[in-house]
Amino acid sequence: MTPKELSLLKGRELTNAFITYFKSWTLTSSCLEIIKEIATKVIEAKYVNDDLIIVFKSNDGEEVSITFGTAYNGNFLDTPFTIPASYKTVVQMHNTITFGDGVPDYIGFYGYDGEEPSSEFMLDELEGNEEIHQGFCDAGQNWIIWNHQRKNALGEPVFIIADHGLTVDDNDDFPEQDKVAFGIGGLFIRLMKEFIFDDTDYGWG
Repeated sequence: MTPKELSLLKGRELTNAFITYFKSWTLTSSCLEIIKEIATKVIEAKYVNDDLIIVFKSNDGEEVSITFGTAYNGNFLDTPFTIPASYKTVVQMHNTITFGDGVPDYIGFYGYDGEEPSSEFMLDELEGNEEIHQGFCDAGQNWIIWNHQRKNALGEPVFIIADHGLTVDDNDDFPEQDKVAFGIGGLFIRLMKEFIFDDTDYGWG
């Protein structure tokens, strides 16, 4: 199903299609349960200037939106690090993802730029190691980064939400990834849930 086709659906058809649309991001049963929960909050999908904008009803009754940009169709360079497969799955579907108005308050994922993942991660300021750490998503005043020296349950680099007030080593790994192999698609599914349901399970704000 294309983003444009998704935008033409309403009601139960849209709810079901939303789940199917993001199926490639749901590598685990817990991912599927979360995406089904999110689907209950979908109000409408719009296709505007090649972007897919999905509007949800948040837990406080307000309407919030997430904008999914066009796909990345180019090649990937394994420099300076090998690009994780689950990241490729995401950007080959949507190379940008913006929660609400994006940074500085919410998630701003700017995808792959043809050479490396895009991020404003402040490597020096957070005392990161350029031989280990790589930013791939901006998250409010924080950043989501990989630690390429360690692997999660999927066998991909561990991801961390790096707080702007801490050094990299002072931050904990993103929850559950040591036991559940959900990858980058599953990461975004969990962040979508936090954004829509206004909970603090994962602490990216």
